[in-house]
Amino acid sequence: MTDVVCTLADGDAQARFAEYARLLSAAYAGRERIGAGMRWSLRAGPGVAEWARDLAARERACCAFLTVGVTEAGDQVLWEVSADPAAQAVVDAFYDLPVIGSTGTPSMADPV
Repeated sequence: MTDVVCTLADGDAQARFAEYARLLSAAYAGRERIGAGMRWSLRAGPGVAEWARDLAARERACCAFLTVGVTEAGDQVLWEVSADPAAQAVVDAFYDLPVIGSTGTPSMADPV
């Protein structure tokens, strides 16, 4: 098992969370639990797959204890993260990241 350690500096972490918020605001289509992880479904608009892959690569670089991947399926980009049980709280944090709706207010509700 890999140690549950993130090497991202605090200031960089805030910027990373802001980038996730922008990605989710632009393309979020849903989320689900899968095995020891979770999956975001993103609408496959222009540049979304590349953006998600870039974020996944940077997440793997700072959090070696996570397994992060991006695949495409039809009109969806699937961003998946999983981890050993010791890091399940991190997976849960990704699952719970707020989705910024059209009003600009955080919402945990999946779109209908």
